[in-house]
Amino acid sequence: MARPKGILRKIERIIGLIAIKLAPIIRPSFATTVAVRVYGRWGMNFVGNPNYLSARINFDGTDYGLIEIHEGVTISSYVRVLTHDWSLHTIAKSVGHFSEKPIGGTRGVCIGEYSFVGTGTIIMPGTRIGRGCVIGAGTVVRGTIPDYSIVIGSPGRITGDSRRLIASKFDLMGIDVPPALADYLSNEPSRRQIRSGP
Repeated sequence: MARPKGILRKIERIIGLIAIKLAPIIRPSFATTVAVRVYGRWGMNFVGNPNYLSARINFDGTDYGLIEIHEGVTISSYVRVLTHDWSLHTIAKSVGHFSEKPIGGTRGVCIGEYSFVGTGTIIMPGTRIGRGCVIGAGTVVRGTIPDYSIVIGSPGRITGDSRRLIASKFDLMGIDVPPALADYLSNEPSRRQIRSGP
């Protein structure tokens, strides 16, 4: 009796993944709606609504419940989100340790509110990305990333603050900086005056 139930779960997964991959044909943002429903059904944790999830994200299926995505997050194409590491199981064999039970483990991943993950990024098990972060294209990110960090490279390194980035872009575009951001920037030493809105 357990066997048909397992087969039905696999068929459901196949149908769900196909639906996510085909959703952008209707409308690119539709992929986000379908992904939230499908991955949410499989246990992924959504805290609020993501801004955009590409249909070409590869979420680790070891345990979707280990992945948490917060409000306003954007994840671009070809991003890989990993929650498992079984490398020890393979390399242990090179030193003569053979076992039926895999050696390794799983750790959760959390992507904080309004963070942006660029194309081709790899997010390693145990990663915690804070609020308002920018993860540059092709970055390999691991560990805890503080709020408002800009992270690029392999391995990923913090190279800046996303609040300064957005303030400089607003300034160039003639857009008023929101008061909370202006307050933050005014408390930073050696910052030039930035226009703030009403």
